[in-house]
Amino acid sequence: MPPKGRDKADDVLKHLGHGLKQWLTGKIFAMFVVFVLTAIGLKIIGMPMWLALALIAGFLNFIPNFGPLLAMIPAVLVALSQDPQTALIVAGLYLLIQFLESNFITPKVQQRLIKIPPALIISSQVIVATFAGIWGIILATPIILIVILLVQDLYVKPIERKQ
Repeated sequence: MPPKGRDKADDVLKHLGHGLKQWLTGKIFAMFVVFVLTAIGLKIIGMPMWLALALIAGFLNFIPNFGPLLAMIPAVLVALSQDPQTALIVAGLYLLIQFLESNFITPKVQQRLIKIPPALIISSQVIVATFAGIWGIILATPIILIVILLVQDLYVKPIERKQ
């Protein structure tokens, strides 16, 4: 950076860092909520290895939209070792938690912490996933957050100051 632009670059990088910390905080919160809901549900059902399955569900929740569905596979397989009815109940539990997480928890947390409309997040996931696969799905939200913050800091705010 040339000396004249270093202060502006420092401000932009601090703003980006703060935005990414907010995104990560929201992601960790959603992962924890999924872990807790899954642990409670599996414990009530009487599943063996409920804690391990809940941890898997919480960690895989980091992968947007598909992670919770991937986490359902081992849980349903363990439930099938008991009986088919338990497997259906477990699948229903995971689908319910996925519904709650993707429609209420994550959108509200992300809207409050990073202020990106959920439709923009989903659109960016689809677009970036076509180019980068699973990594695109995982990194789409931070990428769109970075783009939005850069546009705000480098384009929108300077224009607003001139007016």
